[in-house]
Amino acid sequence: MQERLPALSKNNRIYDLVIDRLVNARYQFGDRLLVKELAAETGASRQPIMAALNRLSADGFVRIIPQVGCQVIHPGREEIADFFLMFQRMEGLLAELAAVRRTDAQFASLLRIQQQLIAIGQTGDATAHAALNREFHHLIHEMARSPLLDEKQRSNFNMCDFFITHSAGFGAFMSDAVQEHEQIIDAIAKQQPERARLVAEAHIAGVASAVLAGLDGAS
Repeated sequence: MQERLPALSKNNRIYDLVIDRLVNARYQFGDRLLVKELAAETGASRQPIMAALNRLSADGFVRIIPQVGCQVIHPGREEIADFFLMFQRMEGLLAELAAVRRTDAQFASLLRIQQQLIAIGQTGDATAHAALNREFHHLIHEMARSPLLDEKQRSNFNMCDFFITHSAGFGAFMSDAVQEHEQIIDAIAKQQPERARLVAEAHIAGVASAVLAGLDGAS
């Protein structure tokens, strides 16, 4: 007998499923998301599906249009550029706070993740690199000890990865990311908050430039 999941668990499961498909480019800009198809796939009723879609709408990934349905966003170049400007400034703030508030144990973990990223760079495994890159940045967010900012930036990271997969792809960032991480690590190690903010912002600005160039090339 199949276990009946609470509505909240189903909501979370469907939300995570759609996010995974967005980040891995299984859903494209402008695609329709059909409640009937999600219900057939997941066995969930309309209520948790709509709850998940409303969360996705609040996070900016989809638009729910009355009498039409739910559609993946199809933002213009300027909207994407604006997103990355906001994203880089939040990442800079978190790095600035991390430089002041980090613990020695957290910093040691950051170094271990960086070494893993270097090793993965030699294999060319962009998928593994993307996952570890998230760990690297999420650890910096934890160092900042600001749960509210951390939660918001985690959602922003999903959006960032969504734009990456629809433009340049993760492979384009592997070598540059590792080198730029070294500057962030050094600033955090020396507890230099202003420098940590600046190098973190420059790191995200480089990602934004590559994403926008990739979108321009695809248009």
